[in-house]
Amino acid sequence: MRKFIPLTSNKYDQAYSYGTNLHIYVPYMRLADVYLMYAESALMASNSAMGKADNYGKTAVDAINIVRDRAGVGHVDSKFLSSAAALLPELRRERAVELAFEGHRFNDLRRWLLLTEAPYTLKKAVSFDRAGLFNNQDPSQNRVVNIQEHIILERKFTSKHYWLPLKVRDVNMYPEFYQNPGW
Repeated sequence: MRKFIPLTSNKYDQAYSYGTNLHIYVPYMRLADVYLMYAESALMASNSAMGKADNYGKTAVDAINIVRDRAGVGHVDSKFLSSAAALLPELRRERAVELAFEGHRFNDLRRWLLLTEAPYTLKKAVSFDRAGLFNNQDPSQNRVVNIQEHIILERKFTSKHYWLPLKVRDVNMYPEFYQNPGW
């Protein structure tokens, strides 16, 4: 969530409070989202990890790596570059991580027709302990131990959730205007 909070929000000048001084900018679309959408489009259009648009020089992998560079993590591992089928799950994971808490996941899962598929129906919590001293300056030095996943709930989506319901009054206007399947 830090990506939405200005650097001036801190406990000393109280810019973090929800008063008139706070301006949290929530963009409708971020550049990372654009790069990841481009990567998915190039990947699916060419059926190759090295696919690209005719009028843009970046490949699907290049676009993902731009997002990963900004986050300070390594490039996409070479084991995912052999085919589109190998890169697609990694691209989906990248969208889940990069766009976390931004409201994209439900629509992404609907678009990929994975909304009703396991493990995407499971909502999990992760608990862990820290070992040794906590290093606030270099978090990469902090060790995690006793990591455990717990299933909180299982979403009961069905194929009808790939569609949105139409307004009843709109459906009732004409006999030939049917409600979406399942609604």
